[in-house]
Order: sequence, then C-alpha cells, then structure tokens
Amino acid sequence: MSLHRLHTAAQQRSTQQIEKQQKNSRINQSTTSSCDVKAKEHTRQKRIWDLLRNMPTFTIRFLRLVAFVVFLLPAFVVFAWHYVTCDRVAAYYGNCQMHIDEKNDDEQGHETTTSSETGICNGVANRQKNYTQFKVPFFSRQYLDIYGSRTPSPGKTTKKPVVIFLTGGAWIIGYRMWGTLLGRALAPFGILVIVPDYRNFPRVNIEGMVQDVDLSIQWVFDHVEEYGGDKEKVVLAGQSAGAHIGGVVVAMKVWDWLRRERWAAMESIGMKCTEQEVVDEVQSEPSMEMSPLKSTYLPQQLRGFISTSSPHNLVTMRPILHQHGLSASVQKSIFGGLGEGQNDNSGGREEDVFEKWSPYHLFIKAHEEYVNLLDLGDEKKSEGLEVCDIFPRFCVIHGTADKTVPVKEAIEFISLLSKLQIPTEIKMYKGWSHTDPILEAPMRGNHLYHEDIYELVCTWTGGVGSSSYANGDGNEQSHAIAMKRFDKQHPILQPICPSVLVQVARFCNPF
Repeated sequence: MSLHRLHTAAQQRSTQQIEKQQKNSRINQSTTSSCDVKAKEHTRQKRIWDLLRNMPTFTIRFLRLVAFVVFLLPAFVVFAWHYVTCDRVAAYYGNCQMHIDEKNDDEQGHETTTSSETGICNGVANRQKNYTQFKVPFFSRQYLDIYGSRTPSPGKTTKKPVVIFLTGGAWIIGYRMWGTLLGRALAPFGILVIVPDYRNFPRVNIEGMVQDVDLSIQWVFDHVEEYGGDKEKVVLAGQSAGAHIGGVVVAMKVWDWLRRERWAAMESIGMKCTEQEVVDEVQSEPSMEMSPLKSTYLPQQLRGFISTSSPHNLVTMRPILHQHGLSASVQKSIFGGLGEGQNDNSGGREEDVFEKWSPYHLFIKAHEEYVNLLDLGDEKKSEGLEVCDIFPRFCVIHGTADKTVPVKEAIEFISLLSKLQIPTEIKMYKGWSHTDPILEAPMRGNHLYHEDIYELVCTWTGGVGSSSYANGDGNEQSHAIAMKRFDKQHPILQPICPSVLVQVARFCNPF
C-alpha cells in the first residue's frame, strides 16, 4: 500500500474512531451538547476579556485612529465613493470547502451532490456553483472583492494577470475595503485585483484566519477565469497581518507538498512504512502538526508572493506587539490556540505556539523537509529539484520608518531566505511608515508601491520586462508588447488629499 494511501487511511481511521466515540456518547447527548456550548461560550468570553483588560491602551489608540481618519476625511470620501461605484463585484468563497470535499469524495469513488448555477448582480456576485440547498449568508466575512472584471484587457488575450491582496488590521480590524486603493490603481492597467475578507479575532484565532485565506486562494484558482482572470498568472500579496497570514499559507503549502513528495520517493525506492509510523511522524513535531489547509492547489501555481510590512517572526515580535496594545494574553489567544472549547494550557515551550504560526520558523521547517527529500537519493524525485522550483518567487517590501513592525524584521527574514537559497527581491522605502504603502502615500499621489507591484506581476507572469516572454513564443511576445506601462499621470492616480493633511494624519497614525 502506498504512503499516500496509508496517510489517507490513517486520517479515515482517526475519523472513524471519533465517530464511534460520538455514537457511544449519544446517550448523554443533551449533557454533552450543553457542555460544548458552555465551553465555546467560555472561549469567546475569554477572548473578549483579554481585549477588555487592555481597554486603556486600545482607547488611546482608537482616539488616535479617529484623528487619523478625520484628517484624511477628504481622501476617505473619495475612497468610499470609489468603493461603491467602481468596477467591483463581490463573491462568496465560503462554500469552497464544499467543493474541496466533493473532489475528495470523487477521488474516493463517492457520489457527489448536484449543484446549480446562481448569481447576484449589482455589486454582489456569486457565479460559482452552489449546492441546491446552500444559502449564501449575506453578513459573512467570507466574501472577496474583484476589481477590474469589466475593464477591457489591454492585450489581445481576454485573460488578465491576477493579484490576490490580503489586507492587514492587526488580526482584529482587518477588512477587505482596505484594498480599494490598490484595486483602483491597478485595474485600469489590465490587472485583475482580488481582495479577500477573512474572519478576525476574537471571532476566530489565527487558524481560522489562515483557513479563510487558503479557501479564498482556492476559490481564485477555481473561478477567476469567470471574471476575466488567468489562473495561470496568479500572484499573492499582502500587507501587515495580511502578509503574515499569506506567508503562513505559502510555507504550509510548500511544507505539505514536500512531505508528500518525500513519502512518494520513499515508496519508489522500496522503503516500507506502516500506517502507525506515518501517524507518528505527522504528530512528532509540535510546530508542524497536521496542516489545517484543506485546499487542493499547489504552491507552485502561485507565480510569486509580495510581503509588505509583515511581522515574519512572531517570537521576536512579541514585546513589540505588547507595546502596541496586544498584551501577552491577547497574543496567546490569537496565536496560541484558544480554539472553540479549548483552554490556554498548551504545554511545552511557550514559544512553540508562536513558532507554529510564524513564517520565519515555518520556512525553516519547509526547507528541512526539502533537504530530507534530497537525502533520500531518489533520482526520479530529486534530480533537478531546485528550491526556486518549489517556493514561489518572493519580494519583501518594507518602510524604513515603520515603528509597528521594525525594518529589522524584514532584514532578518531576507537574511534567512538568502541562507535557505530562496530567490528574493528586496525593496526598502526610505522614510515610509507601516501604512504608507496602502494609505498615506497613494492618497497624496505617490504610487511607488502600486507601480512596484505592477512591475513584479508583469515580470513574474511574463508581461512587461519579463525575459521569459522576450524569449517565448509569438503569442506571449504579442501579449507582452500589449501590456500597458504603469502611467503615473493617469487621472485615477492623482492626489485625493492635500499633502498637509496627510502629514498631520501621519503624526496621529496609531500604526
């Protein structure tokens, strides 16, 4: 029996054991149900209490945030108006998990549920296939905004490069609307910009956020062509907490892919492994347990990842986050567990709970798995297998005046990627703060960040400035020539707020 089947059998066996336990406990169903409800309610109360204990700090930062918004009010009026009236549709990705389960059922020979096509126009669209009895929740956070689906493509092809942008918000106040200025800037130049929303703390902890982002990426690969995008040209980008979550997803996808490749290599060279050995291996590393990601796309399908102002190393960021209002208890609630009905007794080293969700440490683990694969010596599996063929291309962008996530974070992460021989581009913005790339700079007409993203997308997907397109076939060359250059004089890129108000707002910025 193959190791893949052993792993699947182990998961099924675990599921069957759980189902058996649930069946045996139905006699006390009412009591158990009551306990579960109380446990979940206790978890939610614990999360909220962790936030309330730091209310004085949050209050000060909230007042600074209010002042920040007031001074930038002219820009936010334009911001909100564009969000409502621009070339934007919203799609629900929350039922993507159903389609993943359907694929798994198909692979196992089970019957699938009939689906039908439904849609909602005028700004909220749902063109993906839905189950007949599935009702889309209007107030769900599992929606994403799609910018540029109705904007004509600049090339002969009807498919556009795609940018998935993950917004920040300290894992607490993130919202997809924060990506409006990016969508506004890139859509006129033939880029399809998709900004997923995801559930925040205290509704879920980091695991729920990571799962939401992973499902949204799966939705993009499954449905983006319905909106004029090219699923072969998808780039992931993120800012602040969004970049952190994106880094976790990328690292986990790479690690999971490498682990499965190693199991296949072990099988090909005749190494035997029992079901229990597979289970023991999966559970042996506390910081790299069973991946919470259920998606089916491969990490290599992402053409690149742009990480902006990201807290890459949660262990070293802990005191800094504490200074900015996220106390040790709040941090542990966000990253250390406190799932539904769980307590905060993690056991082992306290750092383990942060390393588990730290891109810095996850990339180290993923690279160790890569080394383990090469050490097997299977020529079919390891021949020509380079790091650059496994990890998406990387670009780390950071402002030198960032006080929320010091530039040292970016420098250390870049040093790690260089040590691991993962190709990485670096862009340091002199004098830029934590939120300058997404708010203050474009509001005053400085679109350096948007231009850099555009050039990276064109290069990585074979557009402007791409050597692969210059040496490709005729169709690719014609598409490369047709792609527009980023025109800083475009009317949509003009300032939307007086510079003096932007400067005062920067002084009040709590981030």
